[in-house]
Amino acid sequence: MTILKSLAARRKIAQQEYEQHKPLRDEAFDYAIPYRRSAATGESGKGEARVDKAFDQTAIVSAFRFSGKLWQDLIGSEMFQLAPGDVLPQKMKDELAPALERISKVCLGLASNGEFDNAFIEMALDLSAGTGAMLILEGDRDFRPARFIAVPIDEILLEPGPYGDVAGVFWCRKWSLRQIEEMFPDGNFGAEFKRRKKDDPEQLIKFHQDCVWDPKKKRWMFYAHAECDKEKVIAEKEYRTSPWITPRYFRVPGEVYGRGPVNLAMPSIKTLNTAQRLTLQGAAIALLGIYTAVDDGVFNPDMADMEPGSFWKVARNGGVLGPSVQRFPDPRLDLNNIVLQDLRMGVQTTMMDQALPPDGAAVRSATEILERVKRLASDHTGAFGRLVLEIIVPVARRLIEIAYNMQLISDAPEIDQVLVKVKVTSPLATARAAEKMQKLVQWIEMCMAILQQDARKAVHLLDALIHVGREMGVPEEMIVTAEQREQMEQQETAMMAAQAAATLGAENPEAMAALTGAGA
Repeated sequence: MTILKSLAARRKIAQQEYEQHKPLRDEAFDYAIPYRRSAATGESGKGEARVDKAFDQTAIVSAFRFSGKLWQDLIGSEMFQLAPGDVLPQKMKDELAPALERISKVCLGLASNGEFDNAFIEMALDLSAGTGAMLILEGDRDFRPARFIAVPIDEILLEPGPYGDVAGVFWCRKWSLRQIEEMFPDGNFGAEFKRRKKDDPEQLIKFHQDCVWDPKKKRWMFYAHAECDKEKVIAEKEYRTSPWITPRYFRVPGEVYGRGPVNLAMPSIKTLNTAQRLTLQGAAIALLGIYTAVDDGVFNPDMADMEPGSFWKVARNGGVLGPSVQRFPDPRLDLNNIVLQDLRMGVQTTMMDQALPPDGAAVRSATEILERVKRLASDHTGAFGRLVLEIIVPVARRLIEIAYNMQLISDAPEIDQVLVKVKVTSPLATARAAEKMQKLVQWIEMCMAILQQDARKAVHLLDALIHVGREMGVPEEMIVTAEQREQMEQQETAMMAAQAAATLGAENPEAMAALTGAGA
């Protein structure tokens, strides 16, 4: 079996997974993230309004705020640091920590060009509906060593792995022949591709970029091929780490695609849209009115103009039988507004929209607002482990490989979380670490308050404080190493000896002279 036939068989499995999850994804596109539906798949065109099914913007706005909040909580100014594993002896940790910190700075520098932040925000919009996708490629060493591309989730197919992970990513969209040749200048193009390129360079064709895990080679294999040359692989590459980041917010067992806050809030989102649509219909009825007419052969509703200054020909305007035309009672809108406000707050709470109630809303106590802020501060706690596993760790591994290939670092450590680990230093992780270290700090303070000078008999003060600093992400250059402490102790000992000798010489010159003579 050729490689393209093998890829076609695996893509068929991924296509089945895609189709099974498509109804949930379409609901998210319709009501929460309409601007993330790709225009390259053919399901929607360029310039479409895309909000014809959404009558309320709460979910759309909350999705944007979710993506910004996720960037702030998970990335911030520094998303990770490489650190020695916990199983290593302390001396080896002190020797290894500075080198790993230098590698961390290089990797973080690759992601500090603004392109990563922009791609992360777009990926997080898709992640709010369960699954996101980002492609990280090697770029130009002199311009952008790493390139970050947020790919819409409806452009890719995910193949499930044996451990609940992703074993293959199949990306297909239409590119022009010229663009394909620019992306792969050294590609092995077939005769049909070259002929079409010569006739019309701007012709759009389906182009596949497949990346699958090879368990025999223990490498990620990348294959690029076009629909017009079905038996021709244009480019083939081999990676130690996957160029794709495909995080899932949380996952239903047996599904490869994830589900997110949008899926959790979808019942309220759809109810909110229905209630808003009915409210708008009620407002239109209240504005224009509904009229009942007696079928007397005189008044014809189809011939009556609904505009100011119009005269309708009717049989009568009153009498025993009542008027020929009478306005139907208008619907009540105040009850609908109460339902809408409750639904909006439910959607915002589920999608972690931190906006406090507006000034014109019902007055809420300070205690209630404080509790809401405290709850919102731990919104991602349930998904924190998966977000670290499927975003931070893969990004760190990928950036290390790119930096090593670009010769920006001399060594590419393998992150196994045993000898070398990725320590998340984002604002959310720092807050969690500070909460964890609070118990240790309280114990240190208790020992010092009770034992005072004998506190060191119960706790290694220096080691404990250094541990707290590292867990909270303090830079290594700010932490005194064991060798530096030993040099400081030697200097203090020498200074104390010199001071003692000077004091002894001033108080007892004869003894000092005797010591000097004995030394001679």
